[in-house]
Amino acid sequence: MKNLADALSVWQTVPSNAHENPWAIRNPLDEARDLYRMVRSGSSGIDEIRELIAVPEIIKEALLAYADRYPKDGQHIYCVLHFRERVADEFERLIEMQEICAEVPEEDAEPVESEMLVN
Repeated sequence: MKNLADALSVWQTVPSNAHENPWAIRNPLDEARDLYRMVRSGSSGIDEIRELIAVPEIIKEALLAYADRYPKDGQHIYCVLHFRERVADEFERLIEMQEICAEVPEEDAEPVESEMLVN
């Protein structure tokens, strides 16, 4: 059975325009940023978004079995699964950055000189 790392070589061959290819996917960072905005706006929680991004293991196994049996579709399936993993990584990075920024006390921030603000 192939793994998602094998799909990396296919990643560049999938067109990024949905009109060219129904399997087309977005930039993972853009997707993660949009999902992160949902958390920041309060419309969704972090765990809800994690669940939305994740592919349940039973579904992933079924998709990978299908991909092995039908290689023509398999490359696209590997790409989409890899995309979901990349979105998850980027989303976690954004959450981590938020936590790091929240931990920095205001007194550590550099003071702004009021003279600099005057034109």
